[in-house]
Amino acid sequence: MKLANFNAVPELIKERDYLQGLLVRIGAELKITLKSPMLSTQDVRPDLVARMLPEMKAVIDQGIAVVDEKLAVLGVYSDKEAA
Repeated sequence: MKLANFNAVPELIKERDYLQGLLVRIGAELKITLKSPMLSTQDVRPDLVARMLPEMKAVIDQGIAVVDEKLAVLGVYSDKEAA
């Protein structure tokens, strides 16, 4: 990793950790809530969520792959190298 890229690495790792956390949460619960100032919380219909989950997981997986590619370009191939 070049010194010029030193600041970019923690941000990319934070982004990857966030996306991985989303995958864990999506896998743990089949409920998505919408929050707005007018309503406390409102559940999205479970049948819609069940249909959307595979596509949502695919999009998040693609996001993780993009972050991993950016890290590889910077010369980081594992969490140990980034630390």
